[in-house]
Amino acid sequence: MPTFDSTPFLVGQIPTSCPDSTQDLPFSEILVVAGAARSGTIWIGQILDSSPEVAYRFQPFFSCAFQGRVKYDSSPAEWASFLRELYFTHDPFVLQQSRRNTGEYPIFAKSSQPRYLALKTCRYQYLLRLMLKHFPNLGLIATVRHPAAVINSWLRTPSEFPDGSDVAKEWRFGACKNQGRESEFFGYYKWKEIAHLYLDLHAQYAERVYIVRYESLVDNTRAGVEQLFQFAKLPLTDSTSEFLHQCHLTHHASPFAVFKDRTVCDKWRTELSPAIVAEIEEDLSGTRLEVFLR
Repeated sequence: MPTFDSTPFLVGQIPTSCPDSTQDLPFSEILVVAGAARSGTIWIGQILDSSPEVAYRFQPFFSCAFQGRVKYDSSPAEWASFLRELYFTHDPFVLQQSRRNTGEYPIFAKSSQPRYLALKTCRYQYLLRLMLKHFPNLGLIATVRHPAAVINSWLRTPSEFPDGSDVAKEWRFGACKNQGRESEFFGYYKWKEIAHLYLDLHAQYAERVYIVRYESLVDNTRAGVEQLFQFAKLPLTDSTSEFLHQCHLTHHASPFAVFKDRTVCDKWRTELSPAIVAEIEEDLSGTRLEVFLR
């Protein structure tokens, strides 16, 4: 089985011109944070971003600046070009400037040329296997949250669950949000697809795929982050320690904020329909995904 486990800082300077070489990348390591939407990937992404050695990029595959730049049949050279440009980007969406301005996300100091490029994605999950194949220096941080918690959070996020949609009809397949697009992974059965994918990838790339249980990370954040940084071969600096200290001290109401109290883990137990919970538990009982119910 796999191993599971708001004070702003100053922004450092990132080089503003890309090297001309199509072979050499300006960073030595790649980290990808992936998970179903509403699984805690934003928080884990910000934990990585707290390191001075990480250039963190938010949902590039979904951004206007980079959407469609790479596909499943893109060549390794095209992927390298995409990652190089992503590293040097000043795109406000990918850098999440508006949420940093409002305090939903902190601002961290950076070294002059961070050694890591990290990106977060909840969409385009089918690209993960290809990225692991193309880049031996890539580590995948696969985030899994209790499926009932994921469904409950999705249903209660207005910008994610379309207004007027029927919960009883949508929670299983998420058609109102996915709309037949291969890039989208909303709904319970998409959660299952992603969880199976992560277990398969861990079996194939055991040293490069780290499965994070969201609930475990909330329950014992410091120990969980130490293990995560050990996997990523990142030193744990004072900026990360300070961020972790601040995370659970205050609660920001925004569904996309990273400052939350620990009650976020269990809200589904009183908010989600017992019938939905019972169906999920019965469906996963006796399967390899049952581990994610604990």
